Order: sequence, then structure tokens, then C-alpha cells
Amino acid sequence: MSRPASLRAEPDSTRTPERRRRLESPSWFLVVAALALIGLKPLFDIPGEKTAQDTVDLGFVASTAGAALMVAAFVLVLAVTRRLPGKLTLALVALLVLGLLSVVSLLLVPAREGFLDQFAVTGLRDIFGPYVDPTRGTLTQAAQLAVGFAPITLLAVMLAKPQWFTLERIRWVLLLVLFGAVVHSAIAWLQVAGVVDYTFYFKLPGGNIGRASGGYFHPASLGRLLIFSVFILYAAGDRLRLKPLLRFALLALMVATAVVTTHRLTILCVAILVVAMELRRLPGLVRWIRGRPLRVTVPAGLLLLAGVVVLLVRWGPFLWGRARFLLTQIGSLDPHSKDFIRGRGEIWFEIAQAWRDAPVDVWLIGLGYEPWNTHSDPIRVFVVWGLLGLVCIGAICTVLWRTTSELITFEGQWALVALYFTAAVFAATQKPTSYSYFMWLFLFSHMLVVAVHPRDALVPSAVRNGDHP
Repeated sequence: MSRPASLRAEPDSTRTPERRRRLESPSWFLVVAALALIGLKPLFDIPGEKTAQDTVDLGFVASTAGAALMVAAFVLVLAVTRRLPGKLTLALVALLVLGLLSVVSLLLVPAREGFLDQFAVTGLRDIFGPYVDPTRGTLTQAAQLAVGFAPITLLAVMLAKPQWFTLERIRWVLLLVLFGAVVHSAIAWLQVAGVVDYTFYFKLPGGNIGRASGGYFHPASLGRLLIFSVFILYAAGDRLRLKPLLRFALLALMVATAVVTTHRLTILCVAILVVAMELRRLPGLVRWIRGRPLRVTVPAGLLLLAGVVVLLVRWGPFLWGRARFLLTQIGSLDPHSKDFIRGRGEIWFEIAQAWRDAPVDVWLIGLGYEPWNTHSDPIRVFVVWGLLGLVCIGAICTVLWRTTSELITFEGQWALVALYFTAAVFAATQKPTSYSYFMWLFLFSHMLVVAVHPRDALVPSAVRNGDHP
């Protein structure tokens, strides 16, 4: 039976050649800078004009710079340690294969011209997205892959140099992410109050309805940040060193903001996380309440009830209007209807029709890009990288899961299950692997649970107490 993976500190540096030792300091600085960008990225997303298309703004620059820092740190650490990152090697190889498939698809664009012409049709609804040039689309998908999955190299560095990923350093990244989420939430509530203009509207027969999106164009973008903020508040818990009342207030803010975005999938994913994590906390919470005297629990319960009543009186009509909107504006629930889930069924049907006559190479390696907005991550991966792409993404997730789960306690594994299940639900009608910051936070969450819930027998104290090399 194979022994579980472990974080291992580097051997005595006095035995390392001087030339390789000199690479450690710049590697450490690159890691710290990359972690800082992970935390600060939401703040870089606020300035600039909000549009439906990707633009070169501060957020784009921060993403590109962060990915470059992560990869550079990995290369330098690889030069120092002279060994591949154990079980993560398979995940890195799978990423390289996906990149190679993009290159092959790019070279095949001229030969596939006849097949690709069918996607350049006019008269389709907005949900299909604008026409995408195959060459530009393939380059965009390859860039999103490189930037979004770059934190895997940072996780590999953590396995080789655990002393650089102290709990205190991880905590500061988490606090920065939460601060960014608070800022975006404040902007969203100012949009609801009419102080800040909406940037996204839901088109309805009787007019348009504004949807709170914070400092982003689309409420789904804000939703990604809210989902991981809720996960952070639960998974990190007391390690954030925030007062319980403040932590509860932040959680309430994130949940309430998710509701006012009216983005159904965000609300569902936030609800899944809250239920999953509260179920784990429920026995301890019941024991804690039973241990409190009645003179404390009764007034606290009455105060909580009064707060709910005030909320319903003040915001009841608005919340009911939003809830009715969420429950009625979903299109058809008939999978055979073109209006299934507000048109997603039509896209999936048209893609299935197109692939009936697709050549074998398209089935195997995909098109390299999305000719239409697939509105589903498994379908997107298949369209872009084919069956081989699905295998590669499955391999990456499996390696990440096994490597991380072997390093953490049951508490961490519970959080990891909630994270993966929520991401899978989100991927049903969204495309998380194409959203760079979603992948950053998803992959960083693996580092979070290792730092917060380590198995003492497997993870040395360096992961909590280490510092500059």
C-alpha cells in the first residue's frame, strides 16, 4: 500500500550548491508577489469601463502578471530542487497536452474552414454570443488556460517549499479577498439604492431590470467572488482571527448580496456552501447553545427575531419582487424546448446537431475555441479540446483532489467536498475553467485547506511557522 503524499521541507541548504541557493530568494519574492496579486485582484477589477467583452484593463494586467509570477517561481524552484513536483506532475502534463491541442487546432483552422463556416451564421439570439474568429478564439482560449490554471504551479511550489506558505501569509491573502468582496458588495448595494448605475440589465417583454453586479459588468462575475468569500469564511473559520460577530456579519453580507444580484446559480451555490458547512457545525452549535444560560439565549433569540421582522418590513416587498422574478423568469424547463433554461437548450441542441457530421479529429481534439457561448463547462471543454480535453480536465481534478485530501484532516476534507460539489453545480450552466479568477480562487482553496487543516503527521510545522529562506 502506497504511503500518502506529504509536504516535505527542502534538505539542509548547506548541502545545496551555491548557485542553486542563490535562486531561493528571488523564488520566494515571486511567490509572495503572486500571493499578493491573488488577494488584490478584485480591487484591480473595479476601475475602467464595464463591457461584455474582455478588454485590456487593470484586471487583465493583474491576471497576466500573477500567472507569470507563479510560473516563474515554479521554474526557479524546479532549478533549485532538481525534481518534479511528485503527484502534481500528471496535472502539469495534462495542462501541457491541452496547450498542445490548442496549437494543433490553430494549425488546422484552414483545413476545417468548411466545417467552421456553419457557426458564422446570422440571426441567432444574443445568448449565442457574437461571432468569434477561429484564430483569435483559439489564441484566447489558450491564454485563458495558461492564466487560469497557473496556480497549479504555485501549489507545486508549496509542496516543495512549505515553509514559504505560512498560515499567517495565507491568512492575509484571504483577508484581502474578503476585503475586495466587501468593496464589490458595497457597490452592488449602491446600485440597488440607485446611487451607482447598473452595468447589466435583464431584458424582459415589459422593459429591462437592472441587476447588481458590483464593480463587474455581469452579476455572475460578482457571484464567483461571493461564492469563494463564503467558502473562505467557513473553511478558514477562527484562523482568520476575526471576531465571531464580524465573521457572521460578513457572511450575512455575502449571502444578502448574492440574493440581490438575482443570479440564480450564485444563490444556489452560496446556499449549497452554507448548508454543507453548517451541517458540519450543527452538533457543536447545538452543544454550545445548550451550554448558555437562558438569560443569554432568550434575549439573543428575541433580538434575532426582531431583526428579521424589521428586515421583512423594510425590504419585504423588494425581496418578494426579486424572489418572484427569480422563480418565474427561467424560460422553459422542458429539455426539448429551445427556450430550455432561457435558451441554453437551443445552444446545446445546435451544438449536438453540428457534431453529428463532425470529422473524427474534431471529436478527439475539439475546435480550439468556442464558436458559440456554450453556457456549460463540460460542453465548453468538449467543444474546445474534444474528448481528449475532457480526459485531461478529469485527470487534473483527480490529481488535485487526491494530492490535497491526503494532506488534510477530516474537517479539511469536508470543506474540499463542499468546494468540488459547488464548483460542479456552478459548471452546469457557467464556464468556470474559462474564468481566470474563479480558477485562481478554486486552486488557492486547496492551499487554504492544507494550511488551515493539516494532518500533523504529514505536514511539518514549516507550513505554519516557516518564513523567508
